[in-house]
Amino acid sequence: MLCSGVFAAGARQASRDESPVAPQIDAVVHDLCDRTVVLLGEPPVHGFGKALDFKVALTRRLISACHFDGFFIESGAYDFLKIEEVLKAQKPVTASMIEAAIGGIWANQETGRLIPDLLQGAQSGRLRLGGLDDQLGRGTYAQRDMPGDLVQYLRGDVQGQCRSVLERHTQWQYKSDAPYGPKDNAAIVGCLSRIEAAASKMPAGNAELDLAMVANFKRTLVRDFPASPADDTPVQTTNERDRSMYQNFQWLKARMPSGSKVIVWTATTHAAKDLSGVPGNAAVPMGSFMHSTLGERVFALGFSEYSGSYAFARQPAKPLDLAPGDSLEGRAFAGNDLAVRYFSQSDLRALGPIAARPLGVTFKTAKWDDILDGLVVFREEHPPTVLGGALGK
Repeated sequence: MLCSGVFAAGARQASRDESPVAPQIDAVVHDLCDRTVVLLGEPPVHGFGKALDFKVALTRRLISACHFDGFFIESGAYDFLKIEEVLKAQKPVTASMIEAAIGGIWANQETGRLIPDLLQGAQSGRLRLGGLDDQLGRGTYAQRDMPGDLVQYLRGDVQGQCRSVLERHTQWQYKSDAPYGPKDNAAIVGCLSRIEAAASKMPAGNAELDLAMVANFKRTLVRDFPASPADDTPVQTTNERDRSMYQNFQWLKARMPSGSKVIVWTATTHAAKDLSGVPGNAAVPMGSFMHSTLGERVFALGFSEYSGSYAFARQPAKPLDLAPGDSLEGRAFAGNDLAVRYFSQSDLRALGPIAARPLGVTFKTAKWDDILDGLVVFREEHPPTVLGGALGK
């Protein structure tokens, strides 16, 4: 059951939210409030404005009314580790730092509304922020300044040599006549191993965050040139990335107080409990690891749409095919004038195998209660409003 006052507090928060879907969130909050980990998915093309509106309003409710104290996002781990380092040193963290850490995938007005909440929560110590991805993002601390910080553990000529090696990669200074290859990869790993060895000799805790950066950097490099041909497939690469994100989740969660509750902001393809029942899908998502270890304490929420349009980043908007009447989305709005419809896990189970598109823009037939714990469907979607600045790079 929800704690006393949750819906009253939520109603007050909803009245302040700009999101037009905030009044529809009560049923979702009811199902999520007492969970330990909530994975908020979205179609993996990341181009759906109403889904983002809903996620922002829902995140605010979970933090303010349900006392979630962690926010981990499918963005690079490095910038968020730097933010933690700055907070630990009692130095100011700015909105632009959080914007850069979130990155260009969510460079839009909808996600931007959440930045002040994340900043205030981080500055006050009430909210732990974390990045889950080991990939290097453009316009980030990881790309610009991380190499210089990491090589400070080295001494002599090797410090400058390794800085050049790392910066060449983070800033992608390779040329057509000298492309990135296995030798470059080995040189980077060699430098990271030197840094790791030196940093490990520091007093306990002093280099913890930098060592986490090194571990992430190594994991992303391993996928560039797999040792075995069997590992050199798009599915295997995707699965290793999801496993790496789960490792980051475990590391971040383990450093939080007992009883902490975490929001995970990601794509539905990573949030899913199990994708084996989706035709043509062999991915092993991050959410599957969480559900196997935490069971019903985890909730995976997906989003879909009946009609409308979408757009990834700065690309032109594309129309969505109107959902067929016998699809999940078609049934969601049959005989009603609702703008948004929420399906709980029991609702999804009652539907049985049915065509739906929460995993993209095409329809797949599956038992969606095996994949998600809940699904929000919009009658008509629209693209996010793209912003400039750090998020727009």
